[in-house]
Amino acid sequence: MNTEEYACMRAVEDTHWWYRGLHALVSRAVTRHLKVGATVVDVGCGTGGMAARLESAYAVTGVDLAPEAVAFCRERGMTRVAQADAGQLPLAGEVADGMFLLDVLYHAGVPNRAAVLREAYRIVRPGGIVVLNVPAYQWLYSSHDVAVHTAHRFTRGEINGLLRETGFEIVQSTYWNSLLLPAIVACRVARKWLPERGSDLDPHTPDWVNTVLGGLLAFERQVMACCSWPAGLSIFVVARRPSQ
Repeated sequence: MNTEEYACMRAVEDTHWWYRGLHALVSRAVTRHLKVGATVVDVGCGTGGMAARLESAYAVTGVDLAPEAVAFCRERGMTRVAQADAGQLPLAGEVADGMFLLDVLYHAGVPNRAAVLREAYRIVRPGGIVVLNVPAYQWLYSSHDVAVHTAHRFTRGEINGLLRETGFEIVQSTYWNSLLLPAIVACRVARKWLPERGSDLDPHTPDWVNTVLGGLLAFERQVMACCSWPAGLSIFVVARRPSQ
């Protein structure tokens, strides 16, 4: 990710509709599948928004390869944070009840996705969960992906297949950010012919936009309680390491 993107992420992560939607999805999965006090490793924690949201009820450790990200986490007051490669984590085996890989596997800095998933399998205890988020559809690649160093956008079948090959069982797998798909497809296609404008993050997003779009994602989450969305801009997965 470009260095300036970390500053932008820190500025918007606690208020932007997309981050709030993702954090709500993760929080619901953690509440459903982990007990209060469970140990969680947030790999690729970025500027620490997700970890900060959960650390009052769970023992969350943040890990990120970028020193800028680690610095922002410490600025938040996080004490359990380390700089490390997602494929070579400085942790013993079976020490966590859960792991987050939120927008990690898509990144150009992760050349070996299988190695990252093997690390997750090694570190999570039997019966523990891994929560993932990845961008969907390679044909949506745009200047936003250039700015955040996207190497690959996935289909749900691809990400499910990688998890199963590693030994995980799929608990939940769904596209999301679905209702905005037609509008954002149009914008992304248009951007292929327009001057590059960097990522989609905007630190000046009006409050009413965050409220309206956040409401759409809240409705999507209600639907996810009973079924999966068939298409969307991102893919959210909860996988479990089988109990022995």
